[in-house]
Amino acid sequence: MSFSGKSILITGASGYIGQAYVARFLELGATVCAQVNTATIPSRSNLHVITADLAIAKSGNLLVQEALTRAGKLDFVINNAADQSILDPALATRAEIEHMMRINVDAPKEIIDQSAKSGVSVVLNISSVEALNPRAGHEIYGASKAALDILTRSASRAHPPMRVLGLRLGLIGRPGIDQAWPEGVAAWKAATPLARYASAEEVVGVAEFLFSDANAWATGSTYDFDGGLGSH
Repeated sequence: MSFSGKSILITGASGYIGQAYVARFLELGATVCAQVNTATIPSRSNLHVITADLAIAKSGNLLVQEALTRAGKLDFVINNAADQSILDPALATRAEIEHMMRINVDAPKEIIDQSAKSGVSVVLNISSVEALNPRAGHEIYGASKAALDILTRSASRAHPPMRVLGLRLGLIGRPGIDQAWPEGVAAWKAATPLARYASAEEVVGVAEFLFSDANAWATGSTYDFDGGLGSH
């Protein structure tokens, strides 16, 4: 699918996977609106960097409006930003829990609702295998991603013909991960049939397909991209 003449809003654009989305969709000819919180992204042609704190109420609505102002229109959105803090349920403060839910659920809902009013064709919510397989210390994060999965389903019914999809990610590799987290990588490989982690480029490739006309009949679905972890 050609993305020439198309525009896309990507939240969490300064992260490792976020940067991969930005680079690839620029390469494919799209106009990219990249949301960051405090980080910076090098200026490039057809790239609009928007600084926005998604922890603030109604920031999702304002972000979509700003992206429309910058790009003129919006065709696609990737809700990629996430609070991935490790919160012990017994010790986490209300403020910490509310911040995670705000970033991982409330802001995406605002963005989805505003996108439906703004002519967006497809919104893609980035979820996690921890929505289905929570780990100790990750219970609250898993709950937030489970809520996002339900939001994907309900929003697809609330906002047709806009399509709302989800992508439930497993472990995504990055430079140095094998050295920095050897026990975690080993455990992941042992638990998954394909016995490896994915690359950011593979994640972006799946997003390309989900936005494409070949997937035009799908909405409300969240796809597992986890090396087979969910097959047990």
